[in-house]
Amino acid sequence: MILREATAQAAAVGGRISLIGILNGQEISGGVAHLARKKLTIEGIQVGHRRALENLVRAVDRIGISPVIAAAYPLPDLPSALDHLDRGPFGKVVVTVG
Repeated sequence: MILREATAQAAAVGGRISLIGILNGQEISGGVAHLARKKLTIEGIQVGHRRALENLVRAVDRIGISPVIAAAYPLPDLPSALDHLDRGPFGKVVVTVG
């Protein structure tokens, strides 16, 4: 896999490039100057096997697990929702549209 200079150009200074679903043994090659100039972070995001995800979805459907909602805000109250999120609530902060 080559991290192209265009990838770094598209990222903001101090931005992040996420590598999703990289296979074992896959190597990254290419120069790093274009990454270093913009102080970019490269992070890997692991993706499990599709079968495991399908099993998880079936289990959640069967058991009836639902997310914990800490609060819900209408879109015009977005600043309040973000303030709530900054306080680190247990559960999701939902913003409703419409």
